[in-house]
Amino acid sequence: MASEEVIMQAGRGVAGVAEFSRFEHVTVGVLYMVFGITGVVTNILLILTFLKDKALFRGSSAWLHISLGVANVAVVAPAPFPASSSFSGKWLYGDKMCQAYAFEGMFVGIAAIGSIISLCLERYVVSSRKETMQQSSSTFYWLVTGLNLANAFFWAVMPILGWSRYSLDHTGTSCAIDWKNADEGYLSYMAMLCTFSFGLPMLAALLALYKSLPDATAEPRAAASAPTSSASGSGGQDAATSSFTEAQLRGLCLTFLGLVVVGWGPFAALCVWAMVADTAGASMLAACLPPLACKCCTALYPLAYMAANGRFKAGYLSLLGASSHPAAGDKAE
Repeated sequence: MASEEVIMQAGRGVAGVAEFSRFEHVTVGVLYMVFGITGVVTNILLILTFLKDKALFRGSSAWLHISLGVANVAVVAPAPFPASSSFSGKWLYGDKMCQAYAFEGMFVGIAAIGSIISLCLERYVVSSRKETMQQSSSTFYWLVTGLNLANAFFWAVMPILGWSRYSLDHTGTSCAIDWKNADEGYLSYMAMLCTFSFGLPMLAALLALYKSLPDATAEPRAAASAPTSSASGSGGQDAATSSFTEAQLRGLCLTFLGLVVVGWGPFAALCVWAMVADTAGASMLAACLPPLACKCCTALYPLAYMAANGRFKAGYLSLLGASSHPAAGDKAE
C-alpha cells in the first residue's frame, strides 16, 4: 500500500520541480519508441550478419560481438513500458513491474558494458596467447561470459534485496535506481558499483588494448617478409571481402568504450551527482535524458561495424535488400 502511494505521488510530479507538459511527455514517449524500434531492428540485423558470415573473424570468435548485440536488444526492448507511461503522464504498471523494469535495465546495462570490456580483454588474449586461444578458445569465452552475467546479476539484484532500492524516477513515468533519496545504502552501493563495474573495468580495458598493440620493431619486419599481392592477384583480399583485422577490432573496441561514456555516462553522472549534492531540485529533463541516451546509442554499434569493415557492411546491407550484389562474405566462402 505504501509503495503504491509513492508511485501515485511520483506520478503527480515532485514538489518544487516544474512538471512536464502534455506535449513534453508525449515527445519523450515518441523518443522511447523510436529508439526502441531502431535499436532492436539494427542490433538483430547485426546478430544475423555475424551468424550468416562466420568467417568475419579470424583468430577469434563472433561470440562476444553477438553477446553485445543481444544485450543492446535487451536494453531497448522494454521501451514500450516507459513510452506508454509517458503518453499517459504516469507509470501505468504498478510497483512489481516497476521493480522488474528497473532490475532488467540494471542487469542488461551492466551486461552490455561488460561485453565491451570482454571484447577489449579478448584483443589482449588473442595477441599474446594465440596458441592457447586456438587450442581452447571456448574456455575463455565461457569464462568471461559467465563472469559478466554473474557480475551483472549481483548488482541488479542487490537493490531488490535491500542494498539501495529501485523506484520511479523524477518524471514518474519510468523506474530506475532511487537516486532521489541518497541515503547510506545508496551511497555505499553506488560507490562500489562505480568502482568495480565501471572505473576499474574501464582501466583494465584500456590497458588490455594498449598491451594488444603489435611490437613496433617487429611490424616492419613482418611487413617486409609478407608477400606482395596485386589488385588482381588471386591471393589478395580487398576491403570488401576481407575479415576484420586486429587493427579494425582494436579501433572498434575504442569506439565502443567511447559509446559507453556517451550512452551510459549521463546516467552515471546523475547518480554520482546524487552522491555529492542535493538533487531535490533536479529537473525532469535531467531525469529523462540519461535513459534516452543509453537507448539511443544502441543503434550506433552497427554503424561502427559498417564503418570499420566493408565485408560486414555488405553482409549487413544484404539483409536489408540494399545490396545489388551478393554479400562479400558469401563470395569469400
